[in-house]
Amino acid sequence: MSVTAIAKQAAPIRAIATRVLPPTVMRAYRASHGRWHRSDPLLFGMNARPGPLVSLYDEIKDLPGYFTYDDVVAFTLLLHTQHISGVTGDILEIGSYHGRSTAVIGRCVQPHERFIICDTFERPAEETYPEPPSAAGLRRTLDRLAPDLRSVDIRESRSDELDLDGVTLRFVHIDGGHTYDVALHDLRLTAAHLGPGGIIAVDDYQHPDWQDVTAAVDIFVAESGFEVVADVNRWGESGRKIYLSRPSAAPAIPSFA
Repeated sequence: MSVTAIAKQAAPIRAIATRVLPPTVMRAYRASHGRWHRSDPLLFGMNARPGPLVSLYDEIKDLPGYFTYDDVVAFTLLLHTQHISGVTGDILEIGSYHGRSTAVIGRCVQPHERFIICDTFERPAEETYPEPPSAAGLRRTLDRLAPDLRSVDIRESRSDELDLDGVTLRFVHIDGGHTYDVALHDLRLTAAHLGPGGIIAVDDYQHPDWQDVTAAVDIFVAESGFEVVADVNRWGESGRKIYLSRPSAAPAIPSFA
């Protein structure tokens, strides 16, 4: 069965459940990984031979989280293209959860770069999950899945407590608090430390449950003059990843939009 046919069959089920079930129930159901519209097996052509990113996805897919194969491809392509284009700087992730995206990013960090990770982990937060991650658990995941990562700085804090004094960033992944104020704060904070050719990736853009994120991104783009490098749908997910960069500093990276 083709991907299009599967999507057409799943769409009516999603539409009915979204109308019948309250948003809180829907979010809890998704967090439990019982999502009917997700299919972990990757669909390629009949004679396709899996490349190295398929193996990487196989290593992370059993971790709790929402980082898809599409995200693995996009992040790897952008981070490596930055590197070969001479874009340098540290890397920041706000909201690592159990480390799906963190492990993928960690494999792309260069020896002279630092990977800063900010998450509330087991501290009280506005948004909670059935299985909260721990900083120690994340470090074990990175030791296993990104063993060549040399410089990692894990900070158990809210993003409004994040000190980036003297830090220049080349890549940022924002997947922290989903309220308007927090999302806009994270965008403004990281933009102030973004170096030439830097990229900010934001999760859950246009997600029906997280419209505050969309509003924050739209306001930020309007006020900052940042351009959309890519605006990408992801297999099995309602929200998109949107990638932003300053137009005068954008590297020669092909747009996915």
